[in-house]
Amino acid sequence: MNAKIKNTTVTINLDCIYERDMDLMLMRKLSYDAAFLSELFLSQIGLEKCSIDAMSISHSVFTEDGETDIEVILTLENVRRVALLIEDKIDAQAMDQQSGRYKIRGDKAVKDGRYDEYHVFIVAPQQYLDTNAEASKYPHKISYETIRKHLTDSFEKAVIDKALEGYGGVKLARNQQVTAFWDKVYDFVDENYNGVFKIDGERGLPRSGLPGQWITIRCNNKFEINIKSDRGYADLEIKNYTDQFETFCKDNKSLIDEEKLFIRTASKSLAIRKYIAPIDFTMPFETQEEALRIAFDAAKELQNLIHQIKVK
Repeated sequence: MNAKIKNTTVTINLDCIYERDMDLMLMRKLSYDAAFLSELFLSQIGLEKCSIDAMSISHSVFTEDGETDIEVILTLENVRRVALLIEDKIDAQAMDQQSGRYKIRGDKAVKDGRYDEYHVFIVAPQQYLDTNAEASKYPHKISYETIRKHLTDSFEKAVIDKALEGYGGVKLARNQQVTAFWDKVYDFVDENYNGVFKIDGERGLPRSGLPGQWITIRCNNKFEINIKSDRGYADLEIKNYTDQFETFCKDNKSLIDEEKLFIRTASKSLAIRKYIAPIDFTMPFETQEEALRIAFDAAKELQNLIHQIKVK
């Protein structure tokens, strides 16, 4: 006999929420809730009354022109394929021309026959949509607050509430803690990687209170390394090289195959990526020290590649 849960309030406590968590929650919601899909997304493009015969939902879709956070492809009347390309932001800085690169990817996908038409959305806290210049360029916008009104599941509500909490007042309360964490990161690098590389920025600068922080190591005028702690990877970025993706892969094929490198594009840069453990800057430093060591070891390996890769 199974246990019985009485009709009572269930309290769900989440420590922090990353954009990836929001991505997956939205994907799940889109996959099973037709009203949510129709009222929030399809109503903006005049398809709220359409009949959907098939649906595919993909996360973190990369091409040489960048990344789509969530890609939804709907098949209507077994013939017409419509794509929803969704950018999700909690508080991360918008990349240069990020909205425009969604259009580039969509146009190419239509030309290649992946779908017949596409529509680009951004989902984010209302304050982000109101104040971020790049966000204003997206043709379709949906706020977290609006999404919250369409949620009935207690776990889904907890996820978005924590995301909104991280964007608002609690973020400020955590500033001092995160700034102190950063100071220990500088000490950690000085002690373990002295002379190997130097973190960009000054010790003691006030930091935002979000758990995900980016650690930048500038190598020279052409290369820089970004440890994207919340996303779980480190990128060696080659500036102004996005349009050379195919050439780069061809010229460096043996190295890519030998080192099992992942090549991505981001903004105006081409990135060589290594996956690491996520790092949470709101946690005690000692609990994240091993993850930091893995991250900086990966950064060291990426830095060593600079003298091996061929760039024009």
